[in-house]
Amino acid sequence: MPTASQANRRYFREAYRTGQHGWGEEEPNPCVVDLLKRVRRQAPGGRMLDIGCGEGRHSIAAARLGFRVTAIDFEPLALARARRFARRKGAKRVVFRRADVLRLPFSRGRFDLALDCGCLHHQRKSDWSKYKANLLRVLKPEGFYVLSVFSPRFRLFRGSRRPWHIAYGAYRRCFTRKALVDLLGHEFDIIALTEERGREGGFWNVLLRRRQASARYEVV
Repeated sequence: MPTASQANRRYFREAYRTGQHGWGEEEPNPCVVDLLKRVRRQAPGGRMLDIGCGEGRHSIAAARLGFRVTAIDFEPLALARARRFARRKGAKRVVFRRADVLRLPFSRGRFDLALDCGCLHHQRKSDWSKYKANLLRVLKPEGFYVLSVFSPRFRLFRGSRRPWHIAYGAYRRCFTRKALVDLLGHEFDIIALTEERGREGGFWNVLLRRRQASARYEVV
């Protein structure tokens, strides 16, 4: 019987093989792009890590805004599609690389900005400390973090008493405002937090900035 992690990866492999999934392939989320533009005013041309980049829609958008982008995903089929889209759109200043968010292969303080649009809400709670420790290790003190995750208003969680859901092996979790503050509020200042409510339901789009006091947070 496959482990939870194996089942999750099997789901995404099939999703990228068929191209049939519930997220956008090429068009970036305008709310996320607006947050990237806010960061650009304070860190023009900075190094950005796109965590769980998928087909690269936000990586390409960030590169066009002038960021030097390293985009990672664990699924090779996602990266192949991302490279193809980037070539077709003439996107430069972006490198796609296979990597695991729980074992980031980058040096300490390498990035001015980290973007996570849809990766954290697929991580099980038992892995949050490892996720956050890896993020903090590669993010510069006072670096920025843009996050987009499910809110309880997302269609899969409406009326549910529990904040997580499993379908076809894929794990998903929604976050309340309090849950986000509890998870990230010690190491980050929350600059902007808005809830996007579209046809599919709710997403939090959050802009955070790392505090200097969290600079010594170590990987566990």
